Amino acid sequence: MSLEEELSNLTPTADTLLTIGVFDGVHRGHQKLLAELVKKAKKRHLSSGVITFNNHPLSQLGNHTAPPVLTSNQDKITLIKSLGADFVMSLDFSPELAQTGAREFCSLLQKNLKMKGLVLGFDFAMGRNREGSLSKMELLGKEMGFTTAIVPPVIVEGNIVSSTAIRYLISGGKVRQAESMLGRNYSLGGMIIAGKGIGQKLGFPTANIKIDPAHATPPNGIYATIAVLNGEKMAAATNIGIGPTFGGGERTVEVHVLDFNGSLYGKYMEVEFVERIRDEITFSGAEELKAKIAEDIRNVRSILKGY
Repeated sequence: MSLEEELSNLTPTADTLLTIGVFDGVHRGHQKLLAELVKKAKKRHLSSGVITFNNHPLSQLGNHTAPPVLTSNQDKITLIKSLGADFVMSLDFSPELAQTGAREFCSLLQKNLKMKGLVLGFDFAMGRNREGSLSKMELLGKEMGFTTAIVPPVIVEGNIVSSTAIRYLISGGKVRQAESMLGRNYSLGGMIIAGKGIGQKLGFPTANIKIDPAHATPPNGIYATIAVLNGEKMAAATNIGIGPTFGGGERTVEVHVLDFNGSLYGKYMEVEFVERIRDEITFSGAEELKAKIAEDIRNVRSILKGY
């Protein structure tokens, strides 16, 4: 499907005010931008719309590799809509789109989406070879008859909030700092699959979650987490690792839900990461490991007391 065909699938009944971006994570910077979009659209009696992408643009640019994602496409759309946008259009970032110039893309937005203005982030650039810088977009707006508004960054503890910064924090296990930039706990979700049953034998049964490898995953270790199952939130201790005490193996995400009895196999679970407790380490045997797990669970209870 061509870019114009994708855009023509949506036919707004009202003129629109749009923003454009990857919006991976829908973090506090994105939230500020979307709040400005919705506010300005209401003031001008326009429909607020978000143009985002099913795949990361870097996947189509030269020899670049797309970074790990912070949110699935569906979760991203749900989060954006929850912030008040009237509609979200998620495009395939195709080779055609990568080679589309800024002027041509804006013309398509005017033609197909009745675009009357753009609200853009401070680091925005679009079009072939990122030719559509903020200054270029402002010039295009004056020439083509649409407004442009630039939203400044959000600063947390002296750092600009960005998806890149959040990925860096998660890769280092700094999930609490990531939460301060996201505005919510970082989470991973997946179906619960059968594991080796080691946790059950130790007296601490775990749910083994099948995680999408494209998602950013914290490093190996033990985490205080919140397990979300059918909308219910429960305190949990989560281990990410290979189980070195019993010979190691494939890297897994295993969740011990505190004070829970029952089978979880085949269900979907989301895990919110609250705090990293310790590294994954090798123990001398099962008894030493059991004692450490009991200590970990006491720490989890203490950390999650306020949740």
